Amino acid sequence: MVEIWLPYGSSEIPVRVPEERLVEILTPHKLSPTDDAPTELKRLVESNRSLLDAAKAAREICIAVGASSNSGVTADATRTLVETLTSVGVPRTSVTLVRTIDAPQFDLNTLGEVTIIAHDPASTDTVPLQGFKGDLAPAVNAALADSDLKILVGELKPHHFLGRSGLCDIVFPGLASRDSIRNHLVDRKGITAMDLHRERLEITNSIKNLFAVGFVLDSDRSPSKITLGSIDSCMKDLEQPLQTACANTVNQTADIVVMSVGGRPTDESLLRAMDAFPAALPSLKGDGVIIVAAECPQGHGDTEFYDWCAERKEPRYLEARLRHSFNYNGFKAAFLLRTLESHRIYLVSTIPDHYVEGIFGMKAAPTVNSALQTAQRTIGSDSTISVIPDASSIITAQAPSHSQG
Repeated sequence: MVEIWLPYGSSEIPVRVPEERLVEILTPHKLSPTDDAPTELKRLVESNRSLLDAAKAAREICIAVGASSNSGVTADATRTLVETLTSVGVPRTSVTLVRTIDAPQFDLNTLGEVTIIAHDPASTDTVPLQGFKGDLAPAVNAALADSDLKILVGELKPHHFLGRSGLCDIVFPGLASRDSIRNHLVDRKGITAMDLHRERLEITNSIKNLFAVGFVLDSDRSPSKITLGSIDSCMKDLEQPLQTACANTVNQTADIVVMSVGGRPTDESLLRAMDAFPAALPSLKGDGVIIVAAECPQGHGDTEFYDWCAERKEPRYLEARLRHSFNYNGFKAAFLLRTLESHRIYLVSTIPDHYVEGIFGMKAAPTVNSALQTAQRTIGSDSTISVIPDASSIITAQAPSHSQG
């Protein structure tokens, strides 16, 4: 038996797979990490004349920090950024650090007189964003909008519906108001899921005097690349390192794919966990079984997602509705129901079985191993198995001529 540990909430749970039945374990790749990320970032800041001139001239500087799968890397980068700016004459009292709702906590003692704000979409002060020309009227964190210089700090990650996430999401929706986030996601005419990513970048690009510190993590969650520049230049610089770290080519599909969506915060709700579900499909045979580990302490996560699933209509009806008026939560519901037409899905979570099976159409299982045993009894003891320990951190694609065996 091969024992593989899967992230689940803030801990891990095991799955035991017969070695002779295991096709592959899909993970990010181990790369040559940046030798000393803080030192490299210090060099990048000190060599960026545009940033230094803007920092020295600014009365108010806002550092906006997003989520990362390695909070220590984010904390080190933020601390290095503050210390480097301080070393060239920027007073700490002029710096405000704003955290998105899922960004790491910070030790106040290490940042001195820096003001720290934890952004809450429902209650933190926001202001309409000037300069954005789209059909959305975004409102973002007031401390960010009112500052003279803005610096984003975050990880760039793959996203199976939107293409990319993390660094590009810090301003919007990470530091947006609850109402503008909802307006971004529901009742949209003539857009698709991929358009959401484009719109988020356009919103970020509409903000003047904005720089970004971005990084990509490898399988050890060590930074393989760190960069500093405009949001567009960061995204461009990090794209190839992201592909190198995360891309997996599937040469042989399996009867069963066992996956974790990545633990907290990715599995905080079923709605958010859905972002990782597509990772299983390139590894799976046409009628294969998916076993998903996602704790979901916040339950299903959204009433609209629940309502779309509870209708239990054929996916084509939901897809037709989405073409008329796009709703991202409804899009995820349609994806789930479409996937269930071809695949049985077992969900290991804290959501009551009644909802897992009666509303969302999946099979509830108490453990990953019990779900695997049930699936093997159904398909056959000779069924093949692939495992994805963190589906939110990989990019999967079938080889041009993959084996179905």
